[in-house]
Amino acid sequence: MAVTHRDSRMVVPPRVAIAAALRDPAMAQARAGADWNRITVTAIDGNLEHVSFLAHGQLVAEAAVNRAVDVLSPTNDRLIRVPYGNWIAYEPALLVALSALFVLMSGVAPWRRVRNLDVAAALSLVVAVVLFQHRYLGASVLSAAPGMVYLLARCALRAFGPAAERAPSTPLLAALTPGVDCARRVRWLRRLLILLAVVFALVGVGSTDAVDVIYAVMEGATRLTHGVLPYGHMPLGVIHGDTYPILTYALYTPLALLSPVNSTWDSVVPGLGVAVLAALVAAWAVFRTAAGARRPAGALRAPEVEEAGLRAAVAWLAFPSVLITVSTGTTDVVLAAMLAIAVLVWRRPALCTGMVTAAGWFKLAPFALLPVALAPLRGRPLARALAAIALVSAPMLALLLALGGPHGPAAMLHSISYQFTRGSEQSVWSALPIGGLQPLAQGCVLGLIAAAVVKLRLEPELARDRARMAGMVAAILIGLQLSADYWAFLYLAWLMPLVGVSLLADRGAAATEPAAARAALGRAATPASSPAG
Repeated sequence: MAVTHRDSRMVVPPRVAIAAALRDPAMAQARAGADWNRITVTAIDGNLEHVSFLAHGQLVAEAAVNRAVDVLSPTNDRLIRVPYGNWIAYEPALLVALSALFVLMSGVAPWRRVRNLDVAAALSLVVAVVLFQHRYLGASVLSAAPGMVYLLARCALRAFGPAAERAPSTPLLAALTPGVDCARRVRWLRRLLILLAVVFALVGVGSTDAVDVIYAVMEGATRLTHGVLPYGHMPLGVIHGDTYPILTYALYTPLALLSPVNSTWDSVVPGLGVAVLAALVAAWAVFRTAAGARRPAGALRAPEVEEAGLRAAVAWLAFPSVLITVSTGTTDVVLAAMLAIAVLVWRRPALCTGMVTAAGWFKLAPFALLPVALAPLRGRPLARALAAIALVSAPMLALLLALGGPHGPAAMLHSISYQFTRGSEQSVWSALPIGGLQPLAQGCVLGLIAAAVVKLRLEPELARDRARMAGMVAAILIGLQLSADYWAFLYLAWLMPLVGVSLLADRGAAATEPAAARAALGRAATPASSPAG
C-alpha cells in the first residue's frame, strides 16, 4: 500500500479554487445564510478539486473545480435531509429501538463482563452515523476511531490469545425472561427475525436516495451487457465509478439486463433488492456459524443451540447502521455476506479460499485475507485451495481479455489505482491531520497479516475455530479501513458479522437453562457479601 500510494496533485492552486468558488453565483446561493468560518480544498484526482465550506466543523456547502477553473455541482448541504439512503432508517426513535434490540441480543448478565464492554464499543460506532448524517465529516471519522481500535485489539486478542474460558454469564435475553423456556424464546426469535426481514425489505427497496456506488455499479453492468468493459467507458457522471474490480459489475449484469442504467434518472430498485437479500444471507451465515460453535454433533436443531444462532442473526440485523447501509443499495452489504460465508466454510479450505478470492475480485480488500486462508494448509488441501483460487480468477481474467483485449487487465488495475491516490477529508490522517503516520499504520497492518500467517502456520489447528478466525479476519479488515485514505460508516457492514461471531456470540456449553438464568440474574443484583442464594 505504501508503494502504490501517491497524493493527487492540485490541478489549480487552492487559492485559485477558493476564489472561483467565492465568485460563482450558484455557489454563493448555496452558501447563503451559512455562518461558515473555514474553507478546505482537497484534490479529488488529476482533473478535479473539492472545495468545502464548513461552519465549526459542519459541512454547509461544497463544489468541484476543474482545470479550467469552472465550478461544478455546487451543493447546499443544509438542504439535504440525509446523505444517502432511506430517511426512515436515520430516525432517532428507530436508531434507539435497534440499539436496544442489539444490546438485548448481544449483552449478558451479570453486567461486569468484557462482552458487555464489547457491545458498548460496537454501539459507540453509531455516533459516527449520526454525525455523518448532520455533515460533521471529520468528527464522524474521529468518533469511530476509538471503538474501531478497541474492536481491533479485542478481535486480535481473541484470534492470537489463548483459548481461555469466559467468566460464567447468561445471555441477557434469558436473564430477563427467567420464567420462559428456551423453546418459547426460539419461537419469539423466529418471529422477530421475520419481522426484521420485512422491515429491511420495506425500508431498503423503498429507499428513494440510493448511494452513487449502486448507480456506478449498475452502469458498469449495463456496459458489460453491451460487450464493453466499464473501465474508461462510464459517462453517467459518478466520479470514478469504474474503480472496482470486474466481479463487482459482473454480478449485477443480470439486473442490468432487466433494468439497464444509463442515467441517474434510471431505476436502481433491483440493486436495492440485492442489498436486502445480501443482508438476509449474511444473517443466515451468522446464524449457522454461531449455532455451529455451540453444537454437539448432530444437534443443530436443539432449542438452546438454535437460540444462540438466532440471537446472533438478529443482533446483526439490529445493529443500527446496517439498515441504513442496506437502504443505500451499496455493494458493501454484498461483501459482508461474502465474508460471513467465508468464515462459515473456513473448515473447508477450497470453498473458503474460493469465497475469499471472489470477495477480492468484488471489493479488493479481501485479497489481504488470502495468505491467512492458505497459511494452515499443506498437501492436498493446499492444492485444492490453490485450484479454487485459479477457478474463481480464470473467468474474471477471461472476461477482461475477451472485452478489453490484452490491455483489459491493465485498464482495470489503472482504474482501481484511484483508491490509493484519492484525496479525501474522511480519514483519521486528514482529520487530525497526521498524514505522516499513515505509512506506519499501513506497515502495522502488514505486520498483523504476517503474524496471522506465522501463527496459523505453526498452529494449523486454530483454523478449525471459526470464532477465532472471524476475529482474525475482523482485525485485519479493521486495520485496512483505519489505515486507508477514505472511510465511511457504510464499511461497518463488512465488520459486524465477523465481530458478532467472534466477540458477541455465545460459545462453549449449551445455553443456560431458566434456573441458571435466574441464579445469574440474582447474582447480578445481589451484593457479594449477601448470604442470599
